[in-house]
Amino acid sequence: MIKRILLGAIFLLTFLIGVLAVHIYMVTQPKKGAVPSLTMSRIDFSESLEPEEGKEIISILDQVEGIKDVRVNFSNGHIICLYDRKAQSPHDIVAILNQEFKHQASLYQPSDEMLAQSCPAIDKGSLTYKLGAFFQKSFQN
Repeated sequence: MIKRILLGAIFLLTFLIGVLAVHIYMVTQPKKGAVPSLTMSRIDFSESLEPEEGKEIISILDQVEGIKDVRVNFSNGHIICLYDRKAQSPHDIVAILNQEFKHQASLYQPSDEMLAQSCPAIDKGSLTYKLGAFFQKSFQN
């Protein structure tokens, strides 16, 4: 009985690791002929934003070609902008906001240390992270 349970657990663990490997392989392989051009940028303001100001920012950016979505964080004073980088650069978007809006906008640039952390939500010591990093390195070669 214990032997059956142990064999079942080993089979299940092997199966789950295989599913993880296939998932990582599928999401890291570039699609043939498809070049992703959508990107997100965070644009900071010097102070928090009022709801009316957020609506004004959204109405300004909705008129700009290539911008797909704008999300406003009122309390922290920043926006997240989803745009087509073939149509706009983040510096162009900041320039538009500085020209049209009364608050000074600046492009958020993460530090090198922040960029080195692939996913801030996952614990680097976890088994999931280690297995994921192993498979990702294996498929990148």
